[in-house]
Amino acid sequence: MKRNIIYLTLLVMLVTMQTAAARNKQNEQQPIRPIPIEVGYAKTVHILFPSPVTYIDIGSMDILAGKADGAENVVRVKAAVRDFAAETNLTVITEDGGFYTFDARYAENPAVSTLEIPISDRATGTIGNEALSEGRVLLREVGREKPATVKRMLSDIYRQNRQNTKGIRTKKYGIEVEVRGIYVSNDVIYIHTLIRNETNISFEVDCRRFVVADRKLAKRTAQQQTPVDIIRVCNDPAIVRGRQQQRTVFALPKLTMPDDKVLLLEIVERNGARHQTIEIGAKELLAAKVL
Repeated sequence: MKRNIIYLTLLVMLVTMQTAAARNKQNEQQPIRPIPIEVGYAKTVHILFPSPVTYIDIGSMDILAGKADGAENVVRVKAAVRDFAAETNLTVITEDGGFYTFDARYAENPAVSTLEIPISDRATGTIGNEALSEGRVLLREVGREKPATVKRMLSDIYRQNRQNTKGIRTKKYGIEVEVRGIYVSNDVIYIHTLIRNETNISFEVDCRRFVVADRKLAKRTAQQQTPVDIIRVCNDPAIVRGRQQQRTVFALPKLTMPDDKVLLLEIVERNGARHQTIEIGAKELLAAKVL
């Protein structure tokens, strides 16, 4: 009887020790792998986070970093000096407790100008394959419009799927891009687009961006271009599979242009060459339908 009690006591002690060891192992902090980024002197890199940014720290004065105006979850980064040799770092903390660290090195022409941190990877600070499907930028306020109203407008335009513009389209390499509608409400411009893949090879979207360019130079050079911030998106697919189509609605800030300028929507294919550029003229913007 006494021997059984001793055996039972030893067994309880062994289980307790194993449980404590497992708990300590579980509580061990996992190292956060830095995300490599390239920064340039003439180009700004934007990093989009899944939650508002509350803290930014740079490792050296070779780089500049700060929150984009009017956007709580976007950090812009660029080089303060050309051709800095030593690698430096950038640390960002977000409102939801996310901790992100980046290793920054100089590149005259950074390979990636917009980096999006997926929601699913916020705990580790590493980049995965997922992408935010909607609501890329958390807004304080857009002109006279509230963020909730902007989101509702985007959803209504997407759901109704009306065709209110004609002739604004481009087609190359079996990929067609079309502007289906241009709308305005309280100085927010909404652009409804469609991308159709008429090939059997999937079209994977690397990035979409709007720029204002000189009409005569739009198709020949990247100079004289002014980027336009995308303040919110409804349905931003990462891939358009063969023989399928996808629609996207963009919200842009108030924008007018002279006749010698055009608004370009550039869609870049990841690991491919079927890049698309569609032109929206000044007259088309001024003819935007009031919501």
